[in-house]
Amino acid sequence: MAYLTLSDLTFAYQGAASPALAGCSLSVGEGEFLLVVGRSGCGKTTLLRCLKPALAPHGVTAGDVALGGTSIGDLSPRDAATLIGFVGQDPERQTVCDTVFAEIAFGLEAVGVEGTLIPGRVAEAADFLGIAHLASRKICELSGGEKQLVNLASALALRPRLLLLDEPVTRLDPPAKLRFLSAVRRVNEEAGVTVILAGHDTEELFPVVDRVVYMDAGRIVSALPPRAFVKEAAGEALSFLPTVPRVFRLANGTGEPPLSVREGRLWLTGTLGGKAVTEPDGTDDATAKDDALKTQELLSARDVWFRYGRNEPDVVANLSCTLSPGEILSVVGPNGAGKTTLLKLLAGILCPFAGTVRYEGKRGLPKPGRDGIAYLPQNPALLFARDTVREELREMTGGTPDGDERIERMSARLYLDGILDAHPYDISGGEQTRLALAKLLLLSPRVLLLDEPTAGLDPIAKKQLRDLLRELAKSGCGVVLATHDLTFAAVISDRVATFFRATLASSSDVRRFFSGNRFYTTQAVRLTRDLLPVSLTADEAVAVLKERAGGAT
Repeated sequence: MAYLTLSDLTFAYQGAASPALAGCSLSVGEGEFLLVVGRSGCGKTTLLRCLKPALAPHGVTAGDVALGGTSIGDLSPRDAATLIGFVGQDPERQTVCDTVFAEIAFGLEAVGVEGTLIPGRVAEAADFLGIAHLASRKICELSGGEKQLVNLASALALRPRLLLLDEPVTRLDPPAKLRFLSAVRRVNEEAGVTVILAGHDTEELFPVVDRVVYMDAGRIVSALPPRAFVKEAAGEALSFLPTVPRVFRLANGTGEPPLSVREGRLWLTGTLGGKAVTEPDGTDDATAKDDALKTQELLSARDVWFRYGRNEPDVVANLSCTLSPGEILSVVGPNGAGKTTLLKLLAGILCPFAGTVRYEGKRGLPKPGRDGIAYLPQNPALLFARDTVREELREMTGGTPDGDERIERMSARLYLDGILDAHPYDISGGEQTRLALAKLLLLSPRVLLLDEPTAGLDPIAKKQLRDLLRELAKSGCGVVLATHDLTFAAVISDRVATFFRATLASSSDVRRFFSGNRFYTTQAVRLTRDLLPVSLTADEAVAVLKERAGGAT
């Protein structure tokens, strides 16, 4: 018997030309773990919020959602709060208290749990997730991964039977992401909680979920077990396959699709018939930039130091780096390492305590505006102050004669033309990122600084962003991006550097960086190491396999 039932659920935002959800029907068994995938703006977040009464969006709703045979509209506020847990994508926007203990206890107090029972409930949730040692810590002192585990503990303390997760790991570094997903898996397996997770980052999820729900244009297209989804995926749906099954499909693999790296290596070993082709780790075959460009210095930091308070620890210490015209540099590292601080120093938003930031070899930075330095913050909504997407873009053209034409071209390039009359806060997270980027690109920057630019972007949008950044680099624009998305860094970067102990470490060309790492690397490298010439991406691995297959015939 289904525990959660969606019956022809339809939802439309006020004034929208088309519904965000259109006739969605789905039955979810108690204890199931579902993964929901689909393009940015396809309705994933709207769907999850419609399942949580307190977070339901404002608009016109039709159809019904039932939990345990009761329509969620008939649940008391207390039952709705306790039975249905929700964790969103931004750790910063979900906390309301100063300390970890108070944050986990907040929901219990709000629903009227007896005071003597609260410490035990807090301790149970914290112990289960392995964060009991954080109980007395201040929220502001935690990393992004720790904050997200606290948000999960806050939901679990209420003992929900249904847990909704909306892009919960999109802003977490790779180790923190693994810790969070491991905790969610334990919640599902050991506590029997039904879990529905919407997200684009599917690498670690396909091996553990029961079904993959694919959405398109507000509709549920399919709800299949992972291996069945891999077999039947076609068209755009192929883009949502993780690296291992994607290699299997694109290389025309036979038999049951592998889902994990372990399964993938067993399949690959069998496919190769024991005839592995290897190369030494760290091989450097990166495409070189034009030598004349490489010798130029567009933006640089020299011996830079920064701390947020006189008695605070150094966030940046004796850091030096350079960016050449047309170069793309990715900075990776854990949450809280200082990547965002570095971008703000390069943008001139923060001033170093010591050292210098130079632009075109000269001390100081250009004034904000056209043909200068543009900074995309981690939260793109910080750039929005108008009532429509169109007005946001017009703000950047300044009434110039060709302003509308430029807006039209940029909207088409970043796929915003269908939402120009929408409010910036009513569009999806991925669409907000594209809007913020469009605003910056209308300024024709010479340096583009991007903080987590792929957060909330679906795989297809990431490819579009990749092509756009490469085009900008060819025109001489220098790009620095801080990212946790190692696969994106692998396909876009000329150089990659790790932010470690308040400075940049292990900076090298992209192939040497990822092929030389055992853990801080891509799934494709893990799959192919010692079996094929190290491949950074699924497409590289497929190309090698097809070349070998062609040579064998």
